[in-house]
Amino acid sequence: MTATAPLAATALVLGALHSFGPDHLAAVSVFASRRPSWRRAASLGARWAMGHSTTILLVGGLVVLSGLRIPDRFAPVAERLVGVVLIALGLSAMWRAKRLHAHVHSHDGSAHWHVHSHAESEAHDHAHGALFGIGMLHGLAGTGALVALLPSYAETRAGGILFLVVFGVGTVCSMALFGATAGHLFSLTTRRELRFERLAVAGAGVASLAVGIWWLTTGGI
Repeated sequence: MTATAPLAATALVLGALHSFGPDHLAAVSVFASRRPSWRRAASLGARWAMGHSTTILLVGGLVVLSGLRIPDRFAPVAERLVGVVLIALGLSAMWRAKRLHAHVHSHDGSAHWHVHSHAESEAHDHAHGALFGIGMLHGLAGTGALVALLPSYAETRAGGILFLVVFGVGTVCSMALFGATAGHLFSLTTRRELRFERLAVAGAGVASLAVGIWWLTTGGI
């Protein structure tokens, strides 16, 4: 019990910090900008983190239990796939920003407007599944480095599995919090002019595009 508490605490903190990588934030931000609401965005952030944690637990657990070693050539391939996905997400967000338009409705003599795109509803339906898959891909890119660090924290197989599980919990919690924050900030833009909404969505796209190009060309951090 004495040794388990520090191990779990360390895993929780590292999982929370790990989720704030620029590639992770870029992917979740693009999806959060689609339906600006802190509740929806928190759910999206958690869904990405669940995909990430699933891969970490499956692949990392297999390595811990079997003693197999992840091939050195595996990580660069996964990292470049992450770059390609981020570039695609960025271009998609920039294209969607151009399609945003405003609708004005009159209620009790006062005008109210909201902004949406033609594909908004359909995009929302697929967002959770897409983010789970993207999270799994990010997990693949980070599994090798995480498993390499495990001996420094966990001396037994049970400790290694515990570390991976709690690491995932930290990731889910922190990304849900980030998603909620991003969703709230994006929602503020919808209460203003259409141009602010377009700038916010396009900005998320440009950030994802830039991180994707950097990740693709350098292999990340």
